Amino acid sequence: MNDYEHGQAFGGVIDVLEAIGAQYAIWGGVAVIAYGEPRFTQDMDILLSPTRLEVPLFTRTLAKTHYHVDEIAVNRAMNGGFFTVIHLGYHIKTDFYVPVEPELQAMIASRVYLPFDEIRRAAYLTPTAVIAAKLRAYQESQSTRHLDDIASIIRLQGKKLEREQLDVAAARLGLLGVWRALWEQNQPE
Repeated sequence: MNDYEHGQAFGGVIDVLEAIGAQYAIWGGVAVIAYGEPRFTQDMDILLSPTRLEVPLFTRTLAKTHYHVDEIAVNRAMNGGFFTVIHLGYHIKTDFYVPVEPELQAMIASRVYLPFDEIRRAAYLTPTAVIAAKLRAYQESQSTRHLDDIASIIRLQGKKLEREQLDVAAARLGLLGVWRALWEQNQPE
């Protein structure tokens, strides 16, 4: 796999989402790259709202553009859950999560559009929302990869982040000390 293949596989998914008018937001590693320092990611993670999503149109359009997608799995996920789309030529996957959690639904609603590549724009979580999601992921998994991602975003976004909002999110997760330590250790000069 190379950057070209990832760009083609991920870009095609963005094209489909935009063409059908889906409400989505990129999160995970691709969002970290947009706001933080470059890092490797094998897949793209997308939050997807079931609002106004026509599942048959979505799955048919993906299939026509060389992706494997299981319509039954997509329909099951519409009430909250995961499904995966795989590019048939490159075998690169995009993981979708349809959230039932109000805070994740709100993150989709407050998404922002940024350049995705030379020819596309795509919807992303805000940098503050990416950090909040990464704090939650850290709480669930204890993987320090999430803390590294947060530190990367702090170093590049710094004062642009909504610190008070992140203090509240971290406190709710019982991670206020972890968050504040990351904030203090990674302030841009």
